[in-house]
Amino acid sequence: MKGWKKGLLAAMICAAALLGLMAPAFGATGNVNLMAVNDTVVDMTVENMPRTVGGVLYVPYTMLSNQANGFSLGVSALYSTTRRTVLVTDNQRGVVFDLQNNTAQDLDGNPVSVRAMVRNSTVFLPIDWLCQYFGTISCTRTRTPYGTLIRVTNSAAILSDQDFADAAGLQLSDNLRRYLEAGGRGEGMDPVPSGGVDSSEPPSGAELYLALRAGTAAADCAQLLESRNQRALFLFDWEAPAGEDDLVRRIVGAGHTVGLALDGDSLDVCLAEAERGREMAAAAARYHVLVVSAPNLNDEGREALKREGYVVWSATVEGGDYSSGSALVRRLDPQQVNYVELECGAEGVVLLRTALSAMEEENCQIHQATAPALF
Repeated sequence: MKGWKKGLLAAMICAAALLGLMAPAFGATGNVNLMAVNDTVVDMTVENMPRTVGGVLYVPYTMLSNQANGFSLGVSALYSTTRRTVLVTDNQRGVVFDLQNNTAQDLDGNPVSVRAMVRNSTVFLPIDWLCQYFGTISCTRTRTPYGTLIRVTNSAAILSDQDFADAAGLQLSDNLRRYLEAGGRGEGMDPVPSGGVDSSEPPSGAELYLALRAGTAAADCAQLLESRNQRALFLFDWEAPAGEDDLVRRIVGAGHTVGLALDGDSLDVCLAEAERGREMAAAAARYHVLVVSAPNLNDEGREALKREGYVVWSATVEGGDYSSGSALVRRLDPQQVNYVELECGAEGVVLLRTALSAMEEENCQIHQATAPALF
Protein backbone atom coordinates (compact mmCIF):
# COMPACT_ATOMS: atom_id res chain seq x y z
CA MET A 1 0.00 0.00 0.00
CA LYS A 2 1.40 3.37 -0.96
CA GLY A 3 2.33 5.85 1.76
CA TRP A 4 -0.38 8.38 1.01
CA LYS A 5 -3.02 5.68 1.09
CA LYS A 6 -1.78 4.49 4.48
CA GLY A 7 -1.94 8.06 5.74
CA LEU A 8 -5.46 8.55 4.45
CA LEU A 9 -6.61 5.28 6.00
CA ALA A 10 -5.06 6.25 9.33
CA ALA A 11 -6.80 9.62 9.23
CA MET A 12 -10.14 7.99 8.49
CA ILE A 13 -9.68 5.57 11.39
CA CYS A 14 -8.83 8.42 13.75
CA ALA A 15 -11.83 10.44 12.57
CA ALA A 16 -14.13 7.46 13.03
CA ALA A 17 -12.76 6.91 16.54
CA LEU A 18 -13.33 10.54 17.47
CA LEU A 19 -16.85 10.52 16.09
CA GLY A 20 -17.54 7.32 17.97
CA LEU A 21 -16.50 9.01 21.20
CA MET A 22 -18.90 11.86 20.56
CA ALA A 23 -21.99 9.68 20.22
CA PRO A 24 -21.95 8.44 23.86
CA ALA A 25 -21.41 12.03 24.99
CA PHE A 26 -24.55 13.02 23.17
CA GLY A 27 -26.49 10.14 24.64
CA ALA A 28 -25.65 11.36 28.12
CA THR A 29 -26.72 14.94 27.51
CA GLY A 30 -30.32 14.55 26.45
CA ASN A 31 -31.93 15.85 23.27
CA VAL A 32 -29.54 18.22 21.50
CA ASN A 33 -30.89 20.07 18.47
CA LEU A 34 -28.45 21.16 15.77
CA MET A 35 -29.28 23.64 13.01
CA ALA A 36 -28.84 24.10 9.27
CA VAL A 37 -30.27 26.38 6.60
CA ASN A 38 -30.33 24.89 3.10
CA ASP A 39 -26.81 23.43 2.72
CA THR A 40 -25.10 25.42 5.50
CA VAL A 41 -24.63 24.40 9.14
CA VAL A 42 -25.65 27.11 11.62
CA ASP A 43 -23.53 27.51 14.74
CA MET A 44 -25.34 26.25 17.83
CA THR A 45 -24.80 27.78 21.27
CA VAL A 46 -26.23 27.17 24.71
CA GLU A 47 -28.47 30.20 24.17
CA ASN A 48 -29.79 29.64 20.64
CA MET A 49 -30.41 25.87 20.50
CA PRO A 50 -33.89 25.08 19.09
CA ARG A 51 -36.29 23.71 21.67
CA THR A 52 -39.75 22.15 21.85
CA VAL A 53 -42.35 23.66 24.18
CA GLY A 54 -45.85 22.21 24.41
CA GLY A 55 -45.20 20.10 21.35
CA VAL A 56 -44.22 23.18 19.28
CA LEU A 57 -40.71 23.46 17.84
CA TYR A 58 -39.16 26.91 18.27
CA VAL A 59 -36.00 28.03 16.43
CA PRO A 60 -33.98 31.24 16.98
CA TYR A 61 -35.14 34.07 14.76
CA THR A 62 -31.61 34.32 13.38
CA MET A 63 -32.23 31.13 11.35
CA LEU A 64 -34.44 33.31 9.15
CA SER A 65 -32.39 36.51 9.44
CA ASN A 66 -30.24 37.19 6.37
CA GLN A 67 -28.91 40.26 8.18
CA ALA A 68 -27.54 38.13 11.01
CA ASN A 69 -26.27 35.16 9.00
CA GLY A 70 -26.33 36.06 5.32
CA PHE A 71 -28.90 33.41 4.45
CA SER A 72 -31.41 34.04 1.69
CA LEU A 73 -34.53 31.91 2.12
CA GLY A 74 -36.99 34.37 0.64
CA VAL A 75 -38.57 34.58 4.10
CA SER A 76 -36.66 36.75 6.57
CA ALA A 77 -36.98 37.84 10.20
CA LEU A 78 -36.33 41.44 11.27
CA TYR A 79 -35.89 42.17 14.97
CA SER A 80 -36.71 45.67 16.28
CA THR A 81 -35.13 46.59 19.61
CA THR A 82 -37.19 49.74 20.08
CA ARG A 83 -40.52 48.19 19.13
CA ARG A 84 -39.75 44.84 20.75
CA THR A 85 -41.16 43.07 17.72
CA VAL A 86 -40.04 40.54 15.13
CA LEU A 87 -41.37 40.91 11.59
CA VAL A 88 -41.28 37.72 9.53
CA THR A 89 -41.95 38.51 5.88
CA ASP A 90 -41.47 37.35 2.32
CA ASN A 91 -41.82 41.00 1.16
CA GLN A 92 -45.45 40.41 0.20
CA ARG A 93 -47.10 39.17 3.39
CA GLY A 94 -45.90 38.86 6.93
CA VAL A 95 -46.48 38.28 10.63
CA VAL A 96 -45.49 40.67 13.43
CA PHE A 97 -44.66 39.07 16.78
CA ASP A 98 -45.07 41.59 19.62
CA LEU A 99 -42.75 40.40 22.38
CA GLN A 100 -43.82 42.99 24.93
CA ASN A 101 -47.53 42.18 24.72
CA ASN A 102 -47.10 38.50 23.80
CA THR A 103 -49.30 38.82 20.72
CA ALA A 104 -48.97 38.26 16.97
CA GLN A 105 -50.82 39.62 13.96
CA ASP A 106 -50.57 39.75 10.18
CA LEU A 107 -49.86 42.94 8.23
CA ASP A 108 -53.57 43.74 8.06
CA GLY A 109 -53.80 43.73 11.84
CA ASN A 110 -55.60 40.39 12.07
CA PRO A 111 -54.52 38.38 15.14
CA VAL A 112 -52.91 34.99 14.58
CA SER A 113 -52.89 32.13 17.04
CA VAL A 114 -49.13 31.70 17.54
CA ARG A 115 -46.61 33.40 19.78
CA ALA A 116 -42.87 33.98 19.84
CA MET A 117 -40.83 32.89 22.85
CA VAL A 118 -37.91 34.65 24.54
CA ARG A 119 -35.32 32.64 26.45
CA ASN A 120 -31.85 33.70 27.55
CA SER A 121 -32.39 37.00 25.66
CA THR A 122 -32.88 35.08 22.41
CA VAL A 123 -36.11 35.30 20.42
CA PHE A 124 -37.50 31.97 19.19
CA LEU A 125 -40.18 31.50 16.53
CA PRO A 126 -42.64 28.63 15.85
CA ILE A 127 -41.01 27.35 12.69
CA ASP A 128 -43.56 24.74 11.55
CA TRP A 129 -46.38 27.28 11.67
CA LEU A 130 -44.31 29.78 9.69
CA CYS A 131 -43.48 27.13 7.06
CA GLN A 132 -47.18 26.43 6.62
CA TYR A 133 -48.08 30.13 6.56
CA PHE A 134 -45.61 31.12 3.83
CA GLY A 135 -45.53 27.84 1.93
CA THR A 136 -42.09 28.46 0.38
CA ILE A 137 -39.93 27.12 3.22
CA SER A 138 -39.96 23.82 5.08
CA CYS A 139 -38.46 22.42 8.26
CA THR A 140 -37.29 18.83 8.75
CA ARG A 141 -35.76 16.80 11.57
CA THR A 142 -33.01 14.27 10.93
CA ARG A 143 -31.47 12.07 13.60
CA THR A 144 -27.65 12.05 13.60
CA PRO A 145 -25.04 10.64 16.01
CA TYR A 146 -24.63 14.18 17.38
CA GLY A 147 -28.25 15.16 17.92
CA THR A 148 -31.36 16.00 15.91
CA LEU A 149 -30.60 18.18 12.90
CA ILE A 150 -33.24 20.91 12.48
CA ARG A 151 -32.98 22.03 8.85
CA VAL A 152 -34.91 24.90 7.25
CA THR A 153 -34.88 24.89 3.45
CA ASN A 154 -36.37 26.44 0.37
CA SER A 155 -36.17 25.41 -3.28
CA ALA A 156 -32.47 26.36 -3.41
CA ALA A 157 -31.42 23.44 -1.19
CA ILE A 158 -29.32 20.93 -3.13
CA LEU A 159 -28.80 17.90 -0.89
CA SER A 160 -31.44 15.67 0.66
CA ASP A 161 -31.68 15.76 4.45
CA GLN A 162 -29.79 12.50 4.96
CA ASP A 163 -27.12 13.30 2.36
CA PHE A 164 -26.58 16.70 3.96
CA ALA A 165 -26.38 15.21 7.47
CA ASP A 166 -23.79 12.69 6.23
CA ALA A 167 -21.73 15.33 4.39
CA ALA A 168 -21.81 17.75 7.37
CA GLY A 169 -20.88 15.18 10.01
CA LEU A 170 -17.60 16.80 11.04
CA GLN A 171 -19.22 20.24 11.38
CA LEU A 172 -22.09 18.81 13.42
CA SER A 173 -19.62 16.98 15.64
CA ASP A 174 -17.66 20.19 16.19
CA ASN A 175 -20.87 22.07 17.00
CA LEU A 176 -21.79 19.48 19.61
CA ARG A 177 -18.32 19.58 21.15
CA ARG A 178 -18.41 23.38 21.57
CA TYR A 179 -21.93 23.20 22.96
CA LEU A 180 -20.94 20.65 25.60
CA GLU A 181 -17.80 22.58 26.52
CA ALA A 182 -19.98 25.68 27.08
CA GLY A 183 -22.08 23.75 29.62
CA GLY A 184 -25.01 22.72 27.45
CA ARG A 185 -26.91 19.66 28.62
CA GLY A 186 -29.65 19.18 26.07
CA GLU A 187 -33.10 20.60 25.39
CA GLY A 188 -34.80 22.03 28.45
CA MET A 189 -31.64 21.67 30.59
CA ASP A 190 -29.48 24.61 29.48
CA PRO A 191 -27.72 26.49 32.30
CA VAL A 192 -28.71 30.08 32.99
CA PRO A 193 -26.00 32.48 31.66
CA SER A 194 -23.76 33.74 34.46
CA GLY A 195 -24.13 37.44 33.69
CA GLY A 196 -22.72 39.89 31.19
CA VAL A 197 -24.01 40.56 27.69
CA ASP A 198 -25.59 37.57 25.99
CA SER A 199 -23.70 36.99 22.75
CA SER A 200 -26.91 36.02 20.96
CA GLU A 201 -28.90 39.01 22.17
CA PRO A 202 -30.04 41.27 19.33
CA PRO A 203 -27.94 44.43 18.88
CA SER A 204 -28.74 47.50 20.99
CA GLY A 205 -27.59 50.30 18.65
CA ALA A 206 -29.87 52.70 16.77
CA GLU A 207 -32.26 51.15 14.27
CA LEU A 208 -32.75 52.56 10.80
CA TYR A 209 -34.15 52.05 7.35
CA LEU A 210 -31.96 53.34 4.54
CA ALA A 211 -33.11 54.91 1.27
CA LEU A 212 -30.91 56.15 -1.57
CA ARG A 213 -31.98 58.60 -4.26
CA ALA A 214 -30.84 56.86 -7.44
CA GLY A 215 -28.37 59.26 -9.08
CA THR A 216 -25.19 58.96 -11.13
CA ALA A 217 -23.48 56.70 -8.59
CA ALA A 218 -26.42 54.40 -7.85
CA ALA A 219 -24.62 51.29 -9.08
CA ASP A 220 -21.57 52.10 -6.94
CA CYS A 221 -23.76 52.64 -3.89
CA ALA A 222 -25.52 49.32 -4.51
CA GLN A 223 -22.19 47.51 -4.81
CA LEU A 224 -20.94 49.10 -1.60
CA LEU A 225 -24.03 47.96 0.28
CA GLU A 226 -23.81 44.45 -1.11
CA SER A 227 -20.16 44.16 -0.08
CA ARG A 228 -21.39 44.62 3.50
CA ASN A 229 -24.33 42.25 3.05
CA GLN A 230 -26.84 45.11 3.26
CA ARG A 231 -29.80 46.03 1.05
CA ALA A 232 -31.63 49.35 0.82
CA LEU A 233 -34.49 51.20 -0.83
CA PHE A 234 -33.49 52.91 -4.10
CA LEU A 235 -35.80 55.78 -5.00
CA PHE A 236 -35.88 56.53 -8.72
CA ASP A 237 -37.41 59.70 -10.12
CA TRP A 238 -40.80 58.56 -11.32
CA GLU A 239 -39.80 59.16 -14.98
CA ALA A 240 -36.39 57.46 -14.66
CA PRO A 241 -37.26 53.76 -15.12
CA ALA A 242 -37.92 54.33 -18.82
CA GLY A 243 -34.29 55.32 -19.44
CA GLU A 244 -32.60 53.28 -16.73
CA ASP A 245 -33.64 49.73 -17.66
CA ASP A 246 -30.25 48.16 -16.99
CA LEU A 247 -29.80 49.94 -13.67
CA VAL A 248 -33.29 49.05 -12.48
CA ARG A 249 -32.71 45.40 -13.38
CA ARG A 250 -29.33 45.43 -11.64
CA ILE A 251 -30.83 46.91 -8.45
CA VAL A 252 -33.79 44.51 -8.44
CA GLY A 253 -31.61 41.52 -9.26
CA ALA A 254 -29.36 42.20 -6.27
CA GLY A 255 -32.33 42.12 -3.90
CA HIS A 256 -32.76 45.83 -3.17
CA THR A 257 -36.15 47.53 -2.96
CA VAL A 258 -37.11 49.89 -5.78
CA GLY A 259 -39.36 52.87 -5.12
CA LEU A 260 -40.47 56.01 -6.92
CA ALA A 261 -39.80 59.63 -5.99
CA LEU A 262 -42.91 61.63 -6.89
CA ASP A 263 -42.72 65.40 -7.31
CA GLY A 264 -46.40 66.28 -7.62
CA ASP A 265 -48.03 68.62 -5.13
CA SER A 266 -51.54 67.17 -5.40
CA LEU A 267 -52.94 63.69 -4.93
CA ASP A 268 -54.14 63.36 -8.52
CA VAL A 269 -50.73 64.32 -9.95
CA CYS A 270 -48.89 61.98 -7.59
CA LEU A 271 -51.20 59.08 -8.44
CA ALA A 272 -50.65 59.66 -12.15
CA GLU A 273 -46.87 59.81 -11.65
CA ALA A 274 -46.89 56.67 -9.51
CA GLU A 275 -48.94 54.68 -12.02
CA ARG A 276 -46.71 55.74 -14.92
CA GLY A 277 -43.52 54.99 -12.98
CA ARG A 278 -44.92 51.63 -11.90
CA GLU A 279 -45.64 50.71 -15.52
CA MET A 280 -42.08 51.61 -16.57
CA ALA A 281 -40.51 49.64 -13.71
CA ALA A 282 -42.64 46.64 -14.62
CA ALA A 283 -41.53 46.90 -18.25
CA ALA A 284 -37.86 47.30 -17.28
CA ALA A 285 -37.57 44.57 -14.66
CA ARG A 286 -40.98 42.92 -14.15
CA TYR A 287 -40.99 44.69 -10.79
CA HIS A 288 -44.15 45.85 -9.04
CA VAL A 289 -43.42 49.12 -7.21
CA LEU A 290 -45.17 49.58 -3.88
CA VAL A 291 -42.99 52.21 -2.14
CA VAL A 292 -43.11 55.89 -3.08
CA SER A 293 -41.94 59.16 -1.60
CA ALA A 294 -44.10 62.26 -1.96
CA PRO A 295 -42.38 65.15 -0.13
CA ASN A 296 -44.64 67.79 -1.66
CA LEU A 297 -47.85 66.22 -0.34
CA ASN A 298 -49.30 67.07 3.05
CA ASP A 299 -50.17 64.43 5.62
CA GLU A 300 -53.69 64.09 4.28
CA GLY A 301 -52.40 63.51 0.76
CA ARG A 302 -49.94 60.88 1.93
CA GLU A 303 -52.67 59.05 3.81
CA ALA A 304 -54.73 59.08 0.62
CA LEU A 305 -51.79 57.55 -1.26
CA LYS A 306 -51.70 54.77 1.31
CA ARG A 307 -55.38 54.10 0.79
CA GLU A 308 -54.60 53.65 -2.90
CA GLY A 309 -52.25 50.79 -2.03
CA TYR A 310 -48.88 52.56 -1.86
CA VAL A 311 -46.43 52.55 1.03
CA VAL A 312 -45.12 56.08 1.58
CA TRP A 313 -41.48 56.68 2.52
CA SER A 314 -40.74 59.74 4.67
CA ALA A 315 -37.15 60.52 5.69
CA THR A 316 -36.38 61.70 9.23
CA VAL A 317 -32.63 62.10 8.58
CA GLU A 318 -31.35 63.66 5.33
CA GLY A 319 -27.75 62.90 4.36
CA GLY A 320 -27.30 66.35 2.79
CA ASP A 321 -27.53 67.93 6.24
CA TYR A 322 -24.29 66.29 7.44
CA SER A 323 -20.65 66.72 6.48
CA SER A 324 -19.65 63.15 7.30
CA GLY A 325 -21.05 59.72 7.93
CA SER A 326 -19.97 59.89 11.57
CA ALA A 327 -21.91 63.13 12.07
CA LEU A 328 -24.99 61.55 10.52
CA VAL A 329 -24.79 58.48 12.76
CA ARG A 330 -24.42 60.65 15.87
CA ARG A 331 -27.75 62.23 14.90
CA LEU A 332 -29.61 58.90 14.94
CA ASP A 333 -32.12 58.51 17.75
CA PRO A 334 -31.53 55.23 19.65
CA GLN A 335 -35.03 55.41 21.14
CA GLN A 336 -36.93 55.15 17.86
CA VAL A 337 -36.59 53.85 14.32
CA ASN A 338 -34.76 56.27 11.99
CA TYR A 339 -35.52 56.77 8.29
CA VAL A 340 -32.29 57.84 6.60
CA GLU A 341 -32.11 59.14 3.01
CA LEU A 342 -28.91 59.77 1.04
CA GLU A 343 -28.17 60.93 -2.50
CA CYS A 344 -26.36 58.60 -4.92
CA GLY A 345 -24.00 61.21 -6.37
CA ALA A 346 -20.20 61.17 -6.27
CA GLU A 347 -20.16 62.69 -2.79
CA GLY A 348 -22.96 60.33 -1.76
CA VAL A 349 -20.74 57.28 -2.22
CA VAL A 350 -18.18 58.73 0.19
CA LEU A 351 -20.87 59.66 2.69
CA LEU A 352 -22.47 56.23 2.44
CA ARG A 353 -19.13 54.47 2.97
CA THR A 354 -18.25 56.46 6.08
CA ALA A 355 -21.81 56.20 7.40
CA LEU A 356 -21.85 52.41 7.03
CA SER A 357 -18.52 52.17 8.88
CA ALA A 358 -19.82 54.39 11.67
CA MET A 359 -23.05 52.39 11.88
CA GLU A 360 -21.06 49.19 12.24
CA GLU A 361 -18.93 50.71 15.00
CA GLU A 362 -22.04 51.92 16.83
CA ASN A 363 -23.75 48.52 16.47
CA CYS A 364 -26.63 50.03 14.48
CA GLN A 365 -29.29 47.80 12.96
CA ILE A 366 -29.98 48.48 9.28
CA HIS A 367 -33.31 47.00 8.19
CA GLN A 368 -34.15 46.73 4.51
CA ALA A 369 -36.92 49.16 3.64
CA THR A 370 -39.33 46.74 1.97
CA ALA A 371 -43.02 47.48 1.61
CA PRO A 372 -44.10 45.09 4.42
CA ALA A 373 -41.45 46.50 6.78
CA LEU A 374 -42.56 50.09 6.14
CA PHE A 375 -46.27 49.28 6.14
